[in-house]
Amino acid sequence: MATRALIGFIQSDSSGNLILTSTYNHYDGYPENLGKALETHFNTPAKAKEIASKGYISYVDPTTGEIESKYNEPADETALPEDFEEGMMKVAETADSYGADYAYLWEFHNNNWIFTPMGNGIRSAAQELEQKWHQSGVDVFGPSLDESYESKWKKFLEEGSDNYDQGVARGRIGANLTQAMFKLQDEPKEMLDAYRKSLANDIRLNGPLDYGNYSAEDFIEDYNNYIADKMDM
Repeated sequence: MATRALIGFIQSDSSGNLILTSTYNHYDGYPENLGKALETHFNTPAKAKEIASKGYISYVDPTTGEIESKYNEPADETALPEDFEEGMMKVAETADSYGADYAYLWEFHNNNWIFTPMGNGIRSAAQELEQKWHQSGVDVFGPSLDESYESKWKKFLEEGSDNYDQGVARGRIGANLTQAMFKLQDEPKEMLDAYRKSLANDIRLNGPLDYGNYSAEDFIEDYNNYIADKMDM
């Protein structure tokens, strides 16, 4: 029996309008199969956009990422309202029009997939997408510095979604800084918090690209340099 799904990617067109590019997936659209395939093989903005632009997919192999497609159809392009909640409703409505059991959506600020089952209705699915978008948006620098998902949505409207380099850099920073903080967990909490705030402020002022290629070890070294500078003051 088919387990249908929508695979979606949001971007802005040349006029700044929000567009949902979506593809229909026919078989095995449940998280243990399609969800695993997306997270494993289509986990960058470029790859996410690529699979969402296929139009029709019969099946995606979660082990290899190979796509089987019975038909060659164009992807759907759906205009989204600027209001965040209405935008998520439109995504859920589009998934419902597919007869989808699941909807998968690329969350562009933190570079990961969020999903919702469709079995409890359109509004419930939209609310779960909103909630997961919000959870995905929790800043690695701490709750006090978190941007709300509404503000991220507005930022997306202002900036568009084509700045992939910054998005990729933010994803790398989040992953590698988390590893560094784990390795530094025996350091004084107040010093770690001060470093995170300083780093977050620098990224806000200058963008993420300077730190995009930092490994966990680079962040540990940067932390040690930060503490050494503090001690010299």
